[in-house]
Amino acid sequence: MLENDSFVHYTKIEIMILSKNFISEIQEDAFVGLHLLKVLKVNDNLINITTLSNGVFRHLSNLIDLDISRNKKSLHENTAFVYPDGAFSTLRSLQNLSIDLFMFPEFGAGFSSLKNLTVLKFSQCYLRNSSRFRLSNSTFEHFSANLKELYMSGCRNFFLLEYGILEYFPHLKILDLSESYVHLYQALRILHPFQYKNMSVINFHHISDNSINEDDFPYSVVLTAELMTYLRTICIEALDLSKTGIVDFKHNSLLSFEHPECFKTFIISANRLPTTTAKHSLQLYSFFMKAINIKVYDVSYLTIDYAHPVFINVYNTESFYHLPKSAKYFQMSPHWNINYSLPSSI
Repeated sequence: MLENDSFVHYTKIEIMILSKNFISEIQEDAFVGLHLLKVLKVNDNLINITTLSNGVFRHLSNLIDLDISRNKKSLHENTAFVYPDGAFSTLRSLQNLSIDLFMFPEFGAGFSSLKNLTVLKFSQCYLRNSSRFRLSNSTFEHFSANLKELYMSGCRNFFLLEYGILEYFPHLKILDLSESYVHLYQALRILHPFQYKNMSVINFHHISDNSINEDDFPYSVVLTAELMTYLRTICIEALDLSKTGIVDFKHNSLLSFEHPECFKTFIISANRLPTTTAKHSLQLYSFFMKAINIKVYDVSYLTIDYAHPVFINVYNTESFYHLPKSAKYFQMSPHWNINYSLPSSI
């Protein structure tokens, strides 16, 4: 337990890391005196955040980074999980928030006070397709429209997303749904608020899984022009579509981006795409003639499901240039600075 006045004699602290300390409770005046604190990490503890008092963070007027994720799991998964918006509403300087995402989440009006929030990360995700659950359009309605980065990764159960869930974030630059099994169909459809806008990263790595194979959400995905309606209009610097179940793509779909010159990284590895046909070759050639700024294009591990593929980190592609000597490289053209990497097993 963090008791009242626990840090009253440490008024000059700017960074406090209390991770993995078996903390189960934070009393209302535990942070008295910490008005200079900028970073607080209380992740990986035993805190039931629903019990946080309204004033628990009121002494942290300069806090810009809060990690309160990976704490006590909710025991009532079939009822609303009400986040304590009164407690968070006093963090008016907060820019980065890491928290857990529970079933039937309710983020109250108090979150609208976090007008400086630019990064929202759900570090632990408990969402799943049960009790008619779906992440509704109103889920994020009280969050700041200034949000730039949204990370909702690691939801390793399928669940439904309503069409307008991201409409409250018109200035989003990074969208990360990696390892969240929402299926590529849903992920592509919720991109409509970002049509004709610029984005830094869209990370859809492994959002389709072989555990999901229904009529509406098949494991084998054939990309069509309709599915690409929104994505193709976005000016994207880095796009990760690896391991998304893509087995083929129709004309005017996968490579039909309106702004190919924006690309620096394009990852589509570990899909079951066929070996290149003449039709696909023409589309690929047309794409690369326009993608003049691309540095990394990863099409490794295609045609079959590999047991242990190695993936490039879409945020740090430098590792792409430091692979073991056993890996093979070839260049598409001497005047394009594009490297291809083939797994050494091929």
